[in-house]
Amino acid sequence: MGVNTKIIMAIIKLRLLRVFRDRTNLVWLLLMPMIFSLIMGQLMGDWDSDGPSRKPRFMVYDLDGGPATDQLLAPMVDQENFLMVRADSVITEARARQLVEEGRITAALFIPADFSAAAEAGLQANLELFYNSERLSSQTVRTQLDETLLTVNTLTAANSLVSVPDSEGRIPPGHSAHLDKAVFQESWSNPRVQLQVQTLGRQEEVDFPLTRSAQHVGPSYTLFFMMMFLMMSSKDLVEERRNRTLSRLVISRASSLDLVLGFFLGGLILGLIQATVLLVLNMMPPFRVDYGDSLAGLVLVVLLFGGFCSAASVLLGSIARSGPQADGLGMTFTMVMASLGGLWWPLEIVPGFMQKLGHSLPSGQAISVFHDMIGRGYGVSEISGWLVGLGIWFLGALLLAVWRLRRLVA
Repeated sequence: MGVNTKIIMAIIKLRLLRVFRDRTNLVWLLLMPMIFSLIMGQLMGDWDSDGPSRKPRFMVYDLDGGPATDQLLAPMVDQENFLMVRADSVITEARARQLVEEGRITAALFIPADFSAAAEAGLQANLELFYNSERLSSQTVRTQLDETLLTVNTLTAANSLVSVPDSEGRIPPGHSAHLDKAVFQESWSNPRVQLQVQTLGRQEEVDFPLTRSAQHVGPSYTLFFMMMFLMMSSKDLVEERRNRTLSRLVISRASSLDLVLGFFLGGLILGLIQATVLLVLNMMPPFRVDYGDSLAGLVLVVLLFGGFCSAASVLLGSIARSGPQADGLGMTFTMVMASLGGLWWPLEIVPGFMQKLGHSLPSGQAISVFHDMIGRGYGVSEISGWLVGLGIWFLGALLLAVWRLRRLVA
């Protein structure tokens, strides 16, 4: 049996008219999401300007405290990507390694007690650094240390070529009577050959990719209110059941597939209208969210998440026995999905086991797509895993809705 297009279109039209005729629905459809985004954005602040407490810590365990140590650490005091902390106590190397592996610090440097004396005498000195090569802040620590140590080693080598003239005023071949440190620093700071480097595109890293709270709250509250509005509208289907409208439609040769498609497509159209308006508004001041360069990725995530929410609302409307029960179930479902799925706060800041749970939910997969597109510049190929997960949730909810509604009208 084919689908009855007239019945499907009639159900869609009825649902759209019912929503847009009630101005209260328009408030929750468009106005409240923007108000929540603005308020929560102000409360969270900008994540790239919250002060040094937000920076990953680079711990220095210094047993020397001499001038060579100060010279080594001076270029690392005011760094954008990490906060250097000279510890007032010493820990074991095993403990430092554990802290780095757990992500509690970005790197740990151990400076031995004889470092300054060895540097002054031109003797070998060993430093120990523990760092995570996958973190941007750790990479910066390693790069800065390598650069500083290269300077120190070059200066030490130059000093080894300085010899005091003997009693007859002779200087060994290849040596000099003195080292002009000012000339050395000038040559070091302004080399004759320079390499110009420019980083193109966004920075891909495993650290939290977003820098402004608007980049999270804009998409997250769009997803949250889309889900909430559709879940709460499941009571419309309950009312249709209680008023015997579904029975009359079945008598008029409407199949269960016609009913599901009518209610599903009506909800999907509502969700797409809401998401489109909210996402466009979030591109404007004061939010100014840049969704990245993948329009296809943006369209797919909105379609799949909207499809899941609409199918889930049909399933919920076929399970609930009354309007208040549908409201309660819809609100509970929305709150659980939002809190566990990272729509209220970024999943990147919660413990690992909570991240795994959140990423298994459609809400967590959808907001992760936005984070990857906004913060890392990912396209469809990079976010395909999240999209496949959303597709599975969508198809599962739709098949369950068809099965449940078919049993009701059988």
